[in-house]
Amino acid sequence: MSPSPSAQPHGPGGTMVKFGAGLKPVDPARGSGLLCSACGFLLIRPQQTECGHRYCAACVQRLLGDTDKVTCCICNERLSPNQFYKDRAAEKDALSTAVTCPRASCSWTGTLASYLEHLCPPAAIPGPEEKSAPKDPEPHAMDAPSPELQRRIQQLEVMVTSLRRELQSQAGTMEALRRRCLQDQPSPGISAEPSGCSHGARGAVATSPELASADGTLVWKLQGFSKLLGDAKAGRRASMYSSVFATHPFGYRLCLRLYPDGDGAGQGTHLSLFMALAKGPYDDLLPWPFLCKVTFYLLDPWRQRPALRETFAPDPCSTSFQQPRGQLNVASGSPLFAPHGQLQNYLKDDTLYVKVVVDTSGMEV
Repeated sequence: MSPSPSAQPHGPGGTMVKFGAGLKPVDPARGSGLLCSACGFLLIRPQQTECGHRYCAACVQRLLGDTDKVTCCICNERLSPNQFYKDRAAEKDALSTAVTCPRASCSWTGTLASYLEHLCPPAAIPGPEEKSAPKDPEPHAMDAPSPELQRRIQQLEVMVTSLRRELQSQAGTMEALRRRCLQDQPSPGISAEPSGCSHGARGAVATSPELASADGTLVWKLQGFSKLLGDAKAGRRASMYSSVFATHPFGYRLCLRLYPDGDGAGQGTHLSLFMALAKGPYDDLLPWPFLCKVTFYLLDPWRQRPALRETFAPDPCSTSFQQPRGQLNVASGSPLFAPHGQLQNYLKDDTLYVKVVVDTSGMEV
């Protein structure tokens, strides 16, 4: 169950802070893909649009108001209310993201999930001179900061100092949190697939032990698919990653993320397929954002019907296609890739074959 948007006062010993009010990740690089496209703060009960952008649930309600169409803040696409879908994957990632208390007098740091139960220390009782401010300052008062502004600046300076001290003292804790957030993400060359899943490339041989291929093509062989689908429906494992492959020997590093029981708009009805950019050794030499066209295929091992396919062009404004700062960017792709009703036609010996081709034409290698 998602945390409620706010909490009531907790008593004289402390105050329960408002949940999700203007929070940003401690690590801006790792949390860049988890910011609301409207308010710019960390996603709270995120929803994803059909154009691939994410919003807080409250921001969606505010944008829609009484209208039946709203313009996406990122790509200007016109959207109706039924084109917003709950994004459970982004919600899990956001809840495990490290944040700090926005109150200037509080130095608390923890995950977004634990922020709901956070108690701020009692605020100091303001003196008489703090209870009111002149409504109409004299003209000469505009030449210098007001006492209220000076107090706010001092509060911010104290907060920054406190945050720096806290971050230095909690370096080990932050590293442990980072590892926990990445526990289901593969390191380059290490597959996060369960036993029984294998992968490979057609027409190419990996140029090093860490890559499945280095020509922009990957064929992913998923054995025991009925068990993978059953585990996903039962909530034991929602998704899995392929091995890492590359567009060329010194190019972009990528991997696939597959949801057997779907994600977002496809949850419960479709197989969802996404691609994520992984951090690579030659990223500093490559052009960014990543703009290569990507095509997904569901192959028929019986060779009786054409492959299911879907092609997309990366959104240059999306953080998913910028140079990775962490181990993996937020995956992007197709939540409605293959309907469950058609999967049986593409299974042989309970094995599914997924292929991805990155169009590297015109790319400097």
